Amino acid sequence: MTSVGALERGLKILDLLIEVESDPIRREEGLSIQQVALELEIHKSTASRLMQTLVTRGYAVANHGGRRGFRLGPAVEVSSGLNMNQRRLTDLAHPFLARLVDETGECAHAAVASGATALVIDDVETGQPLRVVSGTGRRVPLHCTSAGKCLMAFGLAAVPPELPRRTARTMTNPEILSLHLAEIRERGYALDDEENHTGVRCISVPVYNGAGGTPVGCIGIDGPSVRMVETEIEKLAHKVIEVATELSIKLGEDHVVPVG
Repeated sequence: MTSVGALERGLKILDLLIEVESDPIRREEGLSIQQVALELEIHKSTASRLMQTLVTRGYAVANHGGRRGFRLGPAVEVSSGLNMNQRRLTDLAHPFLARLVDETGECAHAAVASGATALVIDDVETGQPLRVVSGTGRRVPLHCTSAGKCLMAFGLAAVPPELPRRTARTMTNPEILSLHLAEIRERGYALDDEENHTGVRCISVPVYNGAGGTPVGCIGIDGPSVRMVETEIEKLAHKVIEVATELSIKLGEDHVVPVG
């Protein structure tokens, strides 16, 4: 199957998922692999592989309660409500996240501000058996995640009025958090030091609309604290900064409008 053929089939499956989602009765059952195979006139194994690709990227999810159908996933909602720069970050981030996974061995994410949360617009999993998976379309707190703190530190999100404790390390004092955000701006990266989930550390770095441009969102990595040990944080952070800088340059180049 060519890449164009796979894309066309994937889009047709999305159309079927949207059709099922809009029907209250069919929504309960979801879209089955057999229905996909019949509609697209392909073998069930091919339909299953295509659907699994959509599930992996967050565009489809398996039905709950033991039903074997599929429904629209959270990634379908990601692009709605995003501004132009956030959409461009969504379009361009994936290969840079894949590079972070290859070079650090940890899962990688891209996120933007969305109301009082950080919205994960893309993520790439590592092949390591022990890993942290955030999931495209997931919304995470601002005050206790590396993505959220990065977005706040660089002016993309406001400090929420309430700072609920998630772990023993969560910062719940607004004055302490404010000082912490200043430190993030100075060093260039945010660290979630087991503040949202015990046993998990995350690093996030801002991404700009070109070198010296305005911040758009952030990218980063997530991993178990037994692997992302304190002595490795600085080295890992510099790797994320390196890749984020290249992505920022790419965003700036992609934004150039030819004259003439």
